[in-house]
Amino acid sequence: MPEPYFFFRPLLAPDHSWAALDWQAQSLQGTDPSAFIRCFSDSGTAPLADMLPLVAPINADYLLQKDFLKAFEATPVVFVLPESCLQDDQVIAQCQAWRDHAKPLALQIDHVDILRKIPLAAFNAIRFDAAFSRQEFSALDLIYLSDAAFRKIATNVDSYEMAGWLAGKGIEWSDSHFLTSPNPALGKEPDLTRLKLLKLLNLVKQDGDTREIEAIFREEAKLSYNLLRLVNSVAVGARTKISNFSQAIAILGRRQLQRWLQLLIYANNLADGNAPNPLMQLAAARGRQMELLAATIEPIPDIPELSDNAFMTGLFSLLGVLINLPISEILKELPLQDEVVDALSNPGDDGVLGHLLAAITAGEAGDFAHAAKVLAGLGISPAVHAKSQVSAYYWASRINIDNHD
Repeated sequence: MPEPYFFFRPLLAPDHSWAALDWQAQSLQGTDPSAFIRCFSDSGTAPLADMLPLVAPINADYLLQKDFLKAFEATPVVFVLPESCLQDDQVIAQCQAWRDHAKPLALQIDHVDILRKIPLAAFNAIRFDAAFSRQEFSALDLIYLSDAAFRKIATNVDSYEMAGWLAGKGIEWSDSHFLTSPNPALGKEPDLTRLKLLKLLNLVKQDGDTREIEAIFREEAKLSYNLLRLVNSVAVGARTKISNFSQAIAILGRRQLQRWLQLLIYANNLADGNAPNPLMQLAAARGRQMELLAATIEPIPDIPELSDNAFMTGLFSLLGVLINLPISEILKELPLQDEVVDALSNPGDDGVLGHLLAAITAGEAGDFAHAAKVLAGLGISPAVHAKSQVSAYYWASRINIDNHD
C-alpha cells in the first residue's frame, strides 16, 4: 500500500482560540496503524502536540495493537473510535484499560439514542457533526453530557452562526473551517484600517525611505505598538526585546519586517478589543506551509523570490475574508508577482503556487482525496507534506499578540 497523506486542522475553543488539532488520514480504509506512527515520528509532531492536543479518528482495532498504544503513551492525543465499536467487548475492555491510564478517548456519535449507553469507564469525550447535534440533541441530552463530564467535539461547523450556537451549548472544541468565510457580524463595509496597512506594506516592499515609513508609524501609535508586540511574540533571534521601529529594521531587516507587517494585517486589535486571532494564525500557517512545500518541488519553479512569494500567496489568500472586499480589488493595492496574482485570483489553475494553495485549502475543507491528488501531482510526498504542516502549525500557534505584553 502506498503511504497515505495525513492532514492537520485547527480546532477552536468557544472564544475561537486554537485549542487542539484535528489529525486525520487521507482515508482510514486501508491505512495501517503503523502509518500513524510513522507520520507522528517522522514529522516531529510531539512538540506541537504538547501545545495543541491531537484529535485522531482511528479504526477500533488499532487499540488492540500494543505497538500502536506504546507509540502514543506520552502524547496528548484523543483517539476517536466509531460508534460501532460499542458492539465489540474486546475493544471496550481495551478502551477501559487505556482510560485507566488517564488517557482520553472519544466516541463518534451518529445516533442520539446511544448517548446514555456509552460506558463512562471507556470514554470521556464524544465527537459529532454540528448540524446533527443541533437537530438531535435535546436540552436534557446536553445536560446529561455535561453531568457525565464528556468533552464535546463538533465537526463540519459551516458558519459563524453555527459556531455561536455550539459555544452557547457548551461545546468545548469545534471545527474551524467556517473562519474562511465572511463574518456577517462585520457588515458589508470594507476595513479601511487594514487597507491603509496594505499601502504601508507596499511602501516597505518598494524599499521606501525609512524616515517616511517611520513617520507613518508615528502617526499610527497603535499600529506601531501592535507591530512590536507581534514581532516580540515569538523568537526573532534577538537577545533583547525589540522596542522601536528603527531597532526592528536594524535587527530584522526589510525582508523580515515586511513579513511581520503582512501578519499584522490580520491582527484583531487593529480595531477594538483583544479577541484571539485565529484567522491570522490560519493565514500564517498557510503561508508558512506554502513556503516550505515550494522549496521541495523539483525542478525548482521558475518564480522570482520563490520562498517569499509562496509565503505571501498563502498569507494573502484570506485577505478577501478579512477586509471584506473581492480579492481582485485588494490585489490592486499591492505590486505582486504575476504568479502570486494568478494563484490568488484562480487557485487550482495552471501554476505551482495556485496548485499548492488549492491543495492546502482542499485539505482544510476536508476534501482529502483532492488535496492528495494535487500534492502527488506536484511530486510532494506524504512525509514532506506532513512535516511542512507540523512546522507551519507550530510556528503559527505561537503567533498571537493578544497573549503577550
